[in-house]
Amino acid sequence: LVNDRGDVLARTSMKTEAERGPTHVIQRMCDVAKKVCELNGCPLQSVVGIGIGSPGPMNIRTGTIINAANLLGWINIPLRDQIRELTGRPAVLQNDANTAAYGEYWVGAGDRVNHLVLLTLGTGVGGGIICDGEIIQGHFDNAGELGHMIVFPDGRPCKCGQRGCLEAYAGGYYITQEAVRLLSNGKGRELRQIYKQKNRIDVPDVIEAAQRGDELAIQLWDQACLAIAISCVNFQHTLNPERIVLGGGIAAAGQKLLNQIIDKYNPLVWKLADDRPKICLASLGGEAGAIGAAGWFWHLHQQN
Repeated sequence: LVNDRGDVLARTSMKTEAERGPTHVIQRMCDVAKKVCELNGCPLQSVVGIGIGSPGPMNIRTGTIINAANLLGWINIPLRDQIRELTGRPAVLQNDANTAAYGEYWVGAGDRVNHLVLLTLGTGVGGGIICDGEIIQGHFDNAGELGHMIVFPDGRPCKCGQRGCLEAYAGGYYITQEAVRLLSNGKGRELRQIYKQKNRIDVPDVIEAAQRGDELAIQLWDQACLAIAISCVNFQHTLNPERIVLGGGIAAAGQKLLNQIIDKYNPLVWKLADDRPKICLASLGGEAGAIGAAGWFWHLHQQN
């Protein structure tokens, strides 16, 4: 529950129970909206409206989820209108990465700079673009799929069907899968020990092993940071943002990540003009998307 200044007044959550299908999940979304209002002692009907951040692809204009790959049966679901009908409150639908970007812009690390790019570094890589205080959605509502910019032509295959995507180098899933694949080459003594103990490798394992000098871990971490740095150069020239914000689980590495990206970014940029964006870490954590969804509703409400 968020006020018009972006302050969180109350917070709660429920398990999604996605395996029970869209109708069940949408009812739980309404239940959790009612519950968070009760925690603050106000009825749901007193809320101005509801912002929804959802994975896509989607049709934002009609408020419809076209096909949510990780949610069973979510094909052509009119999510916005169903939430409106069940709650009796106005609602807006937006891509979840876009709402996270808006949250950081509104009350987070963006500090209300008018031009901002958020890069979310987690299991995959997503992002959102704020230009003149507005979310850039694109003609097909798919703008901001930053993880699928090609940074290394004909590089590693990505599950999206392309090769050389940023996600294929900086997404946690791909970093760890590549680590396991390359263990057979004889590299990665420390990573090999971790894999024997846990039967898996996690991104923090790669970061820590790299700091201890593990050759394979250094290779993987360097590739990830270089891919992000190349992306930042591309953002600089295509969008010219004032700020690039790094969020998501991998960004929890903090200054270790930020310093290495900046070290790789600085030699790549042009010398014709000094228009470098500030690269910084996100500040809202996992709440960015919820705060941003509320903020986006309020923004549209003010515009009628």
